[in-house]
Parts: sequence; C-alpha cells; structure tokens
Amino acid sequence: MSKKNREMLKVFFGVMKGNEKYMNLVVPNCYVKDIYDIDYKKLYKKGYRNIIFDIDNTILPVNKVGVPNELVELFKKIKKVGLNICLVSNNKKERVLPPAKILDVLYLYEAKKPTKAAFDKALKILEANTNDTVMVGDQMLSDIKGANEYGLYSILVAPVDDKYDIKTGTSRVLQNIMIKKLERKNVFHRNRYYK
Repeated sequence: MSKKNREMLKVFFGVMKGNEKYMNLVVPNCYVKDIYDIDYKKLYKKGYRNIIFDIDNTILPVNKVGVPNELVELFKKIKKVGLNICLVSNNKKERVLPPAKILDVLYLYEAKKPTKAAFDKALKILEANTNDTVMVGDQMLSDIKGANEYGLYSILVAPVDDKYDIKTGTSRVLQNIMIKKLERKNVFHRNRYYK
C-alpha cells in the first residue's frame, strides 16, 4: 500500500473512532458549493498570493479533457486579482498537462496528496510559503487533510460531478461514510456551506 493511501486510511479510521485530532484534519477552513463561489478578492485582501487547485471533480469532471470557457474566464479573473495558480493532482501527466496549458497555469502531476512531499513540491513550484497559499479541492482525505496538516488555508468544494474513476471513487466512498460521522458529532454538515 502506498504512503498516501496509508495516510488517508489512518485519518479515516481516526475520524470513525471520534478522534478530535483527525476530525480537525479533514474539516476545511471554508466550504463552498464550487470554485465560482469563492471570493478571490477577499483571499487576496487577507494576504494570500497563491492558490492550489485539485483537478478531478474540483475544477473539471473526472477525466474530462475539455476546458469550458467559463473556467478559462474564471482563471483569468483569479490571476488578475493577483493570485498565482498551480494545478496539483495525483493523476498522470497526460491528464494534468492539457488543462494546465489551456488555463496557462503551473502544474504538478502524480503529486501523491496528502503527503507532505506533495505540498513541498507545489510550494516550490509556486515559490510560495504556507501562510500565503490556499488549497482548493473536493476530497477531505487528500486535499483538505494534506492542506490542514501542512498549514495551508483549506477550501472544500462540493464535487462538480457524481462520476468517479476507481481512484477517486474509493476515496469518495470513505469520505461519504466519514461525513456521516462528522454530522453526528456536529463538526461538519454536507449541506451547510460556510466562508
């Protein structure tokens, strides 16, 4: 089993046991419907200068290669605000490179989120540090856990699509089970967005 999968399972079982430390690792600083609902100007005013986006089910449906004009325009606006962007995915180069080129942003493929090494590499690519960087993703066990543990500001978005591949599907099943536990503990609620 890979290090990233071991890390995710450890946190999952910790949350299921009601361990507060592990619950805090998966609860985001901000939870919004989608990437279009994020106030990028507000992030800039708070001192953030860099933003890391996951790809699959965060900015695009899983394995979709086409990039809609709406997304191109959003990324132009984000850059105009003054935020540097890096796409960070556990997926392969052939999945990550096409949207990165179209969106004209930095990228990291086969990142191995939620490991520390993934975030070390992303920050190096961005020439950034932990206190000026935001992580946006749809997966609590990889994107949010990794960001929170690393000290980044974490934003969870609802998945853009209900479809998953084998890799993201397993994580999504675990996340759905975990969310039920977090809801019972009144720590996080799937249908309550907050900024």
